[in-house]
Formats: sequence, structure tokens, C-alpha cells
Amino acid sequence: MDSRDWLILNIIDEERSLTKTAERLFISQPSLTYRLNKLEKEFDVVLLNRYSNGVSFTPQGEYILSYAKEMLERLNSVKIHVQNMSESISGTVRIGISTVFAKYRLAPILKGYKDRFPNVNIVLKTGSSTLELPEMLEDNSVDFIIRRGDMNWSEKKHVILEEPSGIISLKPIDFDNLHLNPWIQDKATVITKADKDFYHWWENRSSLNKPINIIQVNSVEACMEMVSQGLGWAFLPKIHIQNRKNLHFLPLFSHNGEALKKETVMLYRNKALKEPAVKKLIDYILIEYKSI
Repeated sequence: MDSRDWLILNIIDEERSLTKTAERLFISQPSLTYRLNKLEKEFDVVLLNRYSNGVSFTPQGEYILSYAKEMLERLNSVKIHVQNMSESISGTVRIGISTVFAKYRLAPILKGYKDRFPNVNIVLKTGSSTLELPEMLEDNSVDFIIRRGDMNWSEKKHVILEEPSGIISLKPIDFDNLHLNPWIQDKATVITKADKDFYHWWENRSSLNKPINIIQVNSVEACMEMVSQGLGWAFLPKIHIQNRKNLHFLPLFSHNGEALKKETVMLYRNKALKEPAVKKLIDYILIEYKSI
């Protein structure tokens, strides 16, 4: 049993679904089941009760889960302590962040970094991934940006997150009748690669009727609110249902079996690594997302 197993058990506890756990880990469900079977053989117990609508932990599984949570906390404490032993860093880091990333992912990153380097001042700017963030990077008003979706960039670039994109709806998703319900579309994303991928996906399925009614709104928040009220469906990355457990999400796959995904990328100039505070935050983000 290792740190990967601790993380798997923790996510199962959060999702109570092997399908959703596999999606979050970006592995196949058979791979997840194989890992769980190895754990059960290692401890010679059954870890999970499996039902048609999800899973729950057996008493033995609950005990091992508590151990896994404790070990994840201890591992994080060790990381913080070791980093603080090595050096004292100060200075200012200027970051441009996608509004969506700031809403769902940023706070734990900043807290972990500030715990290790409390003397670093962080200046945060949020903005549009397609317009404002590239401008911040080009005019050197930030040290690095984290944006949704890839872009051409000649210097440093890292993909830090890939998440499934799919159809989000208040009711269970029925492809045969999907075209009868309005497609709620964030008009700011109409020209993005994600929407082009979705149109391509739809065009390659001749059995599906095209949407009759497309309603465009001016923000993802407005889009999600309309979907939450049952006024239609949306094609968006899964991150947008993180705090909306009442919604259904169906990931989509291309004709060759590859999942439609949304990338989150971090971009910066080579010279940014010369600033210790900036380099430490970039390294911290890469390490954190490598462990997910």
C-alpha cells in the first residue's frame, strides 16, 4: 500500500462511485478495480460494498480509509517541513489566473505555498483565458499565467491539468431526445477549440439530430444556473459541476475512443525561473498536480 492507494481510497470516499473515481484519476475503471483487488488481497479483507448506484466502505474498509487519510496528512506535513528546512524565501510573485481555475482550484495551492513560504507576497490577477491572460504574459505584468486551454507560446509551458468535457444536465441524459432541449451555450467560448471538438463529435454521429434551439448567455455562471433550473443542457468541462451534486455529467469520447478533454496550462518566460520565489511556486504547482 502506497501514497497512490491512499489517494484512491480518499477519492472513493468523496465520490462513492468507482466510475467517478476513475474519471478523477484519469484511469480506466478496470485499472481501478485491479488496484482495489490487489489491496483486498494484501489485507485479506473486502474493502467495499458494491451497489448498482455506487459503493460504500465495509467496516474493515473504513478502518483502512482512516489510515489512508492520516498518512496523506502526514505526508503533506513532511513535505512542508522539509521545504521549510531548506531555505527562507521572500519576494513578490505576480500571477495571472483563469477565473474558473481561481474559483475551483487556486485556494489550496496558495495556502500550501504560503504555509511553506510565509514571507512571499503574492499579487493575483484574474481574467479571461482567451483575452486578458495572454496580454498579461506578453506585456510582462505577471510572472506566469495559468489559463484554460492551450495556446502557442515559444518559451516555458506545462499542462498541469486535463479534465473530461461532456454534457451537463439536470435530468439523466438521453441522446435520442437531446436535440429537443435547448443547448445553453456560453457565447464567450463559441470560438474555442473545445466547442470545435464538440461540433466535430456531433457531426460524426449521423444518428443524432442537431439541436433545435441554442441559447447563448454571457458567462459560464449564467449557463450553469440555467442548466441547474432544468432549462436546457450544456457542453462544459466537469469542473463546473464540482459544487452542484444534483447535476448529471456524461463524458464524451471521439470516434477513436479518446476522451474530449479541457487542458489547463501554465506559461511563463525562461527568465522567471531566476526569481527564487517564482521558481518555488512554479515547482510547487508542478509537484502538486503530478501527484493528483
